Amino acid sequence: KNEDEARESASKYYKYAEGISYHEGKIYFMAKKTKELIILDLENMTYESEISGKKFYGEGSFGDQPDQIIIGPRRKFIYFTEDGGENPGVYARHDADGTYYTVFQGVGKRYDNDETIGIALSPDSKRLYAGMQDEGLIFEFMRNDGLPFE
Repeated sequence: KNEDEARESASKYYKYAEGISYHEGKIYFMAKKTKELIILDLENMTYESEISGKKFYGEGSFGDQPDQIIIGPRRKFIYFTEDGGENPGVYARHDADGTYYTVFQGVGKRYDNDETIGIALSPDSKRLYAGMQDEGLIFEFMRNDGLPFE
């Protein structure tokens, strides 16, 4: 309703927002500066936020800025990329309990402070694509069990 108030609010709460995805009445995006996942519920006019990678399970780590984001086809996982850090990669957040997992990370000095870019799923969701910006690499991932990414 008030554009000036909206701009001020966005600058205060959604600083350096990147990666946006819409699914079933909700907008999901990442705030790089505060390292948060923000979910806007457009139907109920509410929002929630959490520090990205806070509840981490398994190997790998997420220590830098969240970037691009996509929602898996069944909304079971939210996939996102990392900008910078020692081991940038692609991560998944389980929607039911908020646990974060590493899908892949660039390991070694050549990936230090690189940015994981362009995350996408094939139409059948059996292939996940992402790249490393500085290295100029694009990767294609498939699950060992042949099942689609969820």
